[in-house]
Amino acid sequence: MKRESKFRFVFISLAVIISIGMQMPTGVLAEYPERPIVILIKAGPGSGADQLARFVANLVPKYLGQTAAVLYKKGGSGAIAQAYLQKRPADGYHLFLDTTTMAIVTARGKVPFTENNWQAIIRLQVDPEGIAARADSPWKDFRELVAWAKKNPGQLRWAGVHPVGIDPYTVGLLVDAAGGIDIKYMPTDGANHQVSLLLGKHIDVATLNPQEVKEQDAAGNFRVLGMAHSERLQAFPHWPTFKEQGFDVESHIWRGVFAKAGTPEPIVQKLHDAFNRMRQSPEFIEFMKKSAQIDGYLGGPEKFQAYFGNQVSKMRAFFAKQKK
Repeated sequence: MKRESKFRFVFISLAVIISIGMQMPTGVLAEYPERPIVILIKAGPGSGADQLARFVANLVPKYLGQTAAVLYKKGGSGAIAQAYLQKRPADGYHLFLDTTTMAIVTARGKVPFTENNWQAIIRLQVDPEGIAARADSPWKDFRELVAWAKKNPGQLRWAGVHPVGIDPYTVGLLVDAAGGIDIKYMPTDGANHQVSLLLGKHIDVATLNPQEVKEQDAAGNFRVLGMAHSERLQAFPHWPTFKEQGFDVESHIWRGVFAKAGTPEPIVQKLHDAFNRMRQSPEFIEFMKKSAQIDGYLGGPEKFQAYFGNQVSKMRAFFAKQKK
């Protein structure tokens, strides 16, 4: 009887082990990562997301013990990139480095995915939105621009990147805060395009981030009329905020890393911990300083996930209000 009980115990134990092994994702059973990681971005070469993705990819071997490659999937304000990644397994080998635009296209229903299709890993950067004019323009700040626009309805040529994204969203916030001024919004292909148009006097103001406007500002070609940040930037103390001018608007591009929803928690945590160590490294801190970026770290994956979901909800309400 004792021998029979012993065999029965061994048989049950083996059955439990096999059952658990069948239920656990293969990515957890293996020592992740066993092969190179792909960092997917929707933006083109030279963009802020591209610069961050390539820098991160170069550091991945040091912090994860594997190589990483950047893959570009442009189009549809990120729709093509999202569709590509959602067709891949939720195993942590395809990551999506994206921006606030991800929340915008989700809130507007421009992609067949919701916030629940994504697993947030870590937010790395905050890049405030700003408005710049030529230095020879008649406006010294955003208040003067608004006053002029109200006297000249429909004449202000205001550019931003793409018809859908953080730039038109920020412009919408500022237009509302100014009491509904009438402008001509002109979507462009990118920051470099905006700079060329502004220098050539084809537009009146451009929606630019610090790294995109700092060189022209230093050269005396552009004047920053306002920044959508809570306080003046330490690196650029002469740039006023919109808040100090009476317009309660904060808006920025954040850049962070996502995986497909369903990625095993141990892999999510390992990715977060590796990127977080990377974020605190001297080389990453120097990169942030040179690119005029602000540290965007929120905490662990659960905090970034909650932030992302909350932002999508707020934007849904904003866009629904605009339709009325």
